[in-house]
Amino acid sequence: MRTSILIFAFALAFSAQSLSAQHLTLEVHGIEKVAGKLYVAIYDSPSTFMKKPLAGFVVEVKDTVLSIPCKGLPAGTYALSLYQDENENGHLDTAAFGIPVEKYGFSNDATGIMGPPSYEKCSFTFSADTILVVHLH
Repeated sequence: MRTSILIFAFALAFSAQSLSAQHLTLEVHGIEKVAGKLYVAIYDSPSTFMKKPLAGFVVEVKDTVLSIPCKGLPAGTYALSLYQDENENGHLDTAAFGIPVEKYGFSNDATGIMGPPSYEKCSFTFSADTILVVHLH
């Protein structure tokens, strides 16, 4: 009995580890100026989209195309927003009427009208190794 419990526990641990072994790679295109930092935010629900990210990170812009591994993200439905902070002041600079003057992008290359796109337009399901390509605008 004890042996079968141990075998079951090891099998369960192995299967849980296998489920979390998928990798998300974010590939960012459209970087015109190799300068500043790229801010990435990951959201997991419409109610938190563009308000409170599940996770976020900053990457130094070292090339015109960036390939960024996003480790530790469990399978699920997510949406991403990102922007290039060229002058490194810590926020997305905007002009009149809130129009961004720094490059930005969303998962699925979603666009919005008079503001950011909806969570639904940006959302994607992550359940296996995925390369998500985003073009900055």
